[in-house]
Amino acid sequence: MQSATKILVLSGTREGVEVIQRLQEKQVDVIASVAVDARTHVAFTAPVHFGGFATQTDFADFLSKNEITHVLDASHPNDTKISVQTQKWCRAVEVKFLNITRSGWHAKAGDRWHTVAREADVVHVITDPSRVFLATGRMRLSEFSNLDHCYLYCRQIDVAPDAFPFLNGEYVLCHPPFSVEDEMALFERLKIDWLVLRNAGGERSMSKLIAARHLGLPVAMIDRPAAVSPSVETVDQALEWLKAC
Repeated sequence: MQSATKILVLSGTREGVEVIQRLQEKQVDVIASVAVDARTHVAFTAPVHFGGFATQTDFADFLSKNEITHVLDASHPNDTKISVQTQKWCRAVEVKFLNITRSGWHAKAGDRWHTVAREADVVHVITDPSRVFLATGRMRLSEFSNLDHCYLYCRQIDVAPDAFPFLNGEYVLCHPPFSVEDEMALFERLKIDWLVLRNAGGERSMSKLIAARHLGLPVAMIDRPAAVSPSVETVDQALEWLKAC
């Protein structure tokens, strides 16, 4: 790692928070970039850029003004549009780029997974009227408009600013952490027939999958796109990459 290293971290995941903390412990100059979700930057003591970057020119100007030498992309592993765009923009200004994408989940004995490529395909596996728990976030609800034969639940940790977008559904207000027992109790209380989520990976989010396994619930698992290269799976690997630069 060069002595004049200055790193921009696109932080949309826990890995983003962790890599920023560990870089600061090493006294490396780092800036966090956060799009909209304030929950991902609560632990930051580094400077934070809010709102992302609208254009390639905005991004290039930011890198130049802040003398950024490396960009670590720790955005959500299922939202590769940001990663593809950032990789392209970094290449254009000759700034080193690395994608941090944690490994995905894999089905185990007792799991009843039905893998689909995208949200709109869930309707092909949930064909009967069902009570569906959407663990995909409020911002993606519009993708499930074709599940009009089902009743939908979407969990929020804060009160949603708008009403639920469909008549056949509602928000469920819950506060983390969510243990396996909590998830099982919630699914049973709501009489859930199906769990829907994206294959985000990570240990902390597995409780709902384990709960579904224990209850014998089927899961519509939205597959993740291939990681943008170059990429690593862990923060340790990212730090090794930086050390070698």
